[in-house]
Amino acid sequence: MGHYGELSMQKFSSNVVEKCLKLGGLVELRQDVIREVMVSPLLPRLLQDSYGNYVVQSALAVSSGQLHQDLVEAIRPYVASLRGTPHGKRILQKMNGKA
Repeated sequence: MGHYGELSMQKFSSNVVEKCLKLGGLVELRQDVIREVMVSPLLPRLLQDSYGNYVVQSALAVSSGQLHQDLVEAIRPYVASLRGTPHGKRILQKMNGKA
């Protein structure tokens, strides 16, 4: 598939997950997806990935209550590494409720 194909697949995959998170009426599915993101051993990579970070941003945007707090706590250990990147700063803003 090559490097370009891999990037296209990552972009496509992140778009699919983002759309699943933003669809109305699927609260249980949305919560399951957010929980999967939270517990994934790949969360640090997702936070730094040029496409994957949008999934985390969407999860922060659509989550609420205890689930949102749990997601924020899962991301908290990586805050220092997020400060130096544009997409990391957007994640931090969403964690703090500013966006």
